[in-house]
Amino acid sequence: MLNELLVLSRSLAARGIVPQKWHSSIKTFKKGPAIAAELDERGLIARISYLSVEEVARLRNIAPDKQNSFPGFNLNCPLLAVPGDVRWNDAGALQDMMLAATPDSPLAYQKKDIGRLARLLGDFPQKEIAPRLQGASPKLQSTLAVLHRLTTAKPEPQAFLCSVCAAVAAAMQAGRISKDLAVAILCGKPNKKDQRLEAWAITLILDVADLDQFEYRVADPAVPREWSAALLQSEVGRTAAAGAVPFVCALSGLPDSPVGDKMPEPNLKILGPTYLMSMNKDTPCQTRYGRTSTDIFAVGRDSVRSLNNAILHVTEPGRKGITWTGVPNGFKKNPDLLITYLEEEPDSGVPLAGLFPDAEEEPDPAMAAATYEARTASIHDALLRLERPGRDMHVRVIALSQIDKGRKQVVFSGRYSTKAIYQGRTNWLAGTRNVPTIAMPFPVAKGKPAEWRSHYQPSPAEVMVSFKQQWLRSSSGTTQKRQARKEAALASHPVPGVSLGCIYAVFLDPEASSQAQSLLERYLSTTETLLAALARSLTGGPNLAESARKEALIVISVYGILLLRQGRTKEIYMESRDYLLGQFLQMADLLHKLYCIDVRDGKIPPQLIGNAAISMAMQRPTRAIEVLSNRMTVYLAWAERFDGKDAGLAKWTRKELGRLATRLKNEDLNARVGPNGKAELLLGYLANTKETEN
Repeated sequence: MLNELLVLSRSLAARGIVPQKWHSSIKTFKKGPAIAAELDERGLIARISYLSVEEVARLRNIAPDKQNSFPGFNLNCPLLAVPGDVRWNDAGALQDMMLAATPDSPLAYQKKDIGRLARLLGDFPQKEIAPRLQGASPKLQSTLAVLHRLTTAKPEPQAFLCSVCAAVAAAMQAGRISKDLAVAILCGKPNKKDQRLEAWAITLILDVADLDQFEYRVADPAVPREWSAALLQSEVGRTAAAGAVPFVCALSGLPDSPVGDKMPEPNLKILGPTYLMSMNKDTPCQTRYGRTSTDIFAVGRDSVRSLNNAILHVTEPGRKGITWTGVPNGFKKNPDLLITYLEEEPDSGVPLAGLFPDAEEEPDPAMAAATYEARTASIHDALLRLERPGRDMHVRVIALSQIDKGRKQVVFSGRYSTKAIYQGRTNWLAGTRNVPTIAMPFPVAKGKPAEWRSHYQPSPAEVMVSFKQQWLRSSSGTTQKRQARKEAALASHPVPGVSLGCIYAVFLDPEASSQAQSLLERYLSTTETLLAALARSLTGGPNLAESARKEALIVISVYGILLLRQGRTKEIYMESRDYLLGQFLQMADLLHKLYCIDVRDGKIPPQLIGNAAISMAMQRPTRAIEVLSNRMTVYLAWAERFDGKDAGLAKWTRKELGRLATRLKNEDLNARVGPNGKAELLLGYLANTKETEN
C-alpha cells in the first residue's frame, strides 16, 4: 500500500495540491449518534445534548490508540443496574426507575470499566493531551477549558456516571433527547428477539456548557484541524529537544525521522480504520530477518504522514464517485474500496470512479434503467476534453480489501493510459453487442403489454456480482409458491466469485484472451441452468422471476464480452457448428410445441425435446442429434400433412430443421465442445428467429 500511496502523494504535490495535514492521532468517530457532556466552570456536567449521525460524521477525535481518546470516548451502556423484577419491554417502569435514580443507585459498570473511565477522565488527557495542546487560537480555547475543568474537578468515575444518569434523565424531560435513547443509555437497548435489555456503547464527547463564552465549541468540525497543528508542532519541539539523529527514509530517500512503533491508521470509507502497514510481532511468520512491525521498513515520519494525508484527501466524502467508490468483492459480502485518479491531474473533477460503479448500492432513480454505456458517456467525454497534444495521461486504479478484522491490503493496482481506458470501454461495449438478438419480456404496468428488452450493457461491478451466483433448479419449499405464480423453480445461491483483477484485465488489458477463456469456463458452470430455464419460459414453459430475467440479460452480455476478447465475433461464431446445433435444438422445440398445440389440445410439457437435449449436446453432439432424430420422426410427419392455423409456421420449421441438418452433416459432430462452443450453443439456442420467420 505504501508504494501506491507514494505515487498518489507525488501526483498531488506535482499539481501543487497540499492536503490537510492530519496528525496520525486524529481519527473520525464511529458511525452513529453521540451525546455531548457539557461541563460547567467547576468541571461538573451541566447538561447532556444530542448530536445527530450527520453532525458526528463531521467531527474528529484524538485517539493515539484503541485504549485512549479525547475529548470523545465510548460510553458503555447501560449505566444503571436494572432490577430483575422490571421487564425489558416495560417502558413506563424503566422510565420511572431512571427518574428515581440517585447517586446511591447501583451502576451496571464492572471494575475494569471503572478503571478505563478513570484513565479517560484523568491521566490520559492531563498527562498526554494537555501538555501538547498549547496556543492562543480561538479554535483551541474550548478544548483547553475542558482540560482545565477536568484538572480542577478531578472527577471520580462513579460520580461522573451518576452525573451522566441525572443529566440524561433531565435531557429526556426537557425534550433534548428521545425517551427511547434515554432508556437505551441508562437501562440498555430492548432486544425483542431475545426479550432482554442489551448492552451497547454510545459516543460521549466532553464539551463546555457556557458556549456563549467561546467562539468555537469542542464539537465543532473546524476545531480538529487546530488540534492536529498543535500536536504536529509539539513533535517538532520534542525532536529538537532530543537532538537530531541522521535518518534517511527508505520510501522517499529524503532526510526524515523514524516513524516510531506504529503506522498511521486512517479511518477510510467502506473499510474503516486501516493501518498503512501492519505486522504483528506476535505472529512468527510476520518476522523477516529477525525484524517485524515498523522495523522491517525504515520509513520516515514525515513521509508516512504525507501518505496518510493523501489518502484522506482523495477519500473525502465530497469526492465519492470522483476518486473513490465501492466495488463488489469477488469472495465476500462486504465491498472493497476502489481509488482511482488521473495521475497528471489528480485534482480533476472527472468522475473516474464512475467507470467502476458500485453495484452494491441503490442506483440513482434517474439512472436506474440506464445501461453502462449511458452512465459512462459523460465520463468518457470529460476525459477526452482533458487530452492535450503530445501529453500522455494515465489513470491509476487501486483496490483495497479487508482481509480480516485487523488487516486491509491492496488486492489490485494498475496504471493505464487514457487510450487504454477509451479502448477498454469501447471493447467492453462491443462485447455486449457481440451476441444475437435475444429478447425477453418485462412487465411495465398492469393492463399494459410487456416490454421486450435485449442487449443490456452491464458495468464491471455488475459482472463481479454475477460471478458470485450459482443458478440451480430449486427443490425448496418455495417451489409451490412459484408454481402458484407459474414461475420456474429456479434459485441462485452464493458462491465464491473471481478476483477484481480478472474482471479488470478483461476490461482494460489489451491481451486478455487466455484470461477470458478461463473466465468463460468458470461462468458457464454457474449460468447454464439459468439460460436453459429462460429458453423454457420463452417457449411456453414456466415464467422466470423478473430478477432472474434481469440476470439473464447480464449473463448473455458477459458471454459476448468473453467471446470477443478471444476474437470470436458473432459474424464468425454464428456460422460455427455449435451455434448451428443450438439453432437446431431451438427448431426442435418449436416443432414439438406446435405439435402439442394441435394434437394435445395445447397441453405443452414442462420441457420440450430440444431443451431436454441441451446437456447431452454439450457433451456428445452426435448422440444428441441421434436422439432428437428418433423423437422428431412423428413430429416431422405431422408437419408434412398439417393444414391448420399454424401450418405455414410448421412447414417453415420443418424446412429450417432440414437446412440446419444439411449444414451440420458437414461438421465433425464427434469433436469435443469446448467452453466457447458451449456458450455459442446456448446463444444459438436462444437467438431470436422472428426475422427469419417473417
